[in-house]
Amino acid sequence: MPNSKAQSDTATADGEIQSNTAASKFQMPEEGYYSNDFDEILNITKKDDGTYSIEYSVTHLLYVENAIGTYDSETGILSFSGKDDRGDDIKADIENKGDHLEVTVTQSSHEDIVGTTQIFSQTDEYQ
Repeated sequence: MPNSKAQSDTATADGEIQSNTAASKFQMPEEGYYSNDFDEILNITKKDDGTYSIEYSVTHLLYVENAIGTYDSETGILSFSGKDDRGDDIKADIENKGDHLEVTVTQSSHEDIVGTTQIFSQTDEYQ
């Protein structure tokens, strides 16, 4: 039997998503530039159609530009997929942890990074 429970999401002024069917609330990853101690980058831009354009790098391994992401308010995850600089598929999940974002690679031709989580902090611009 299909779930007949209606769901409505509301966004607070600080971007937090609250769902009347979810027991927890999530904070959407904010648009902007992010970096970490390894000079890896994460750039999130929301597009007019509601999807996100993602630029992402893993130092000395791969670079992704124009990956497409969608936000799931039930899980709090911004998932993206695209092609890396070698033309191989990559998928990853972005989760807002309050003072930083965590990116977990879920698919890559570089099998040693699948499951790896990187931490990114927001910066004013590319470093």
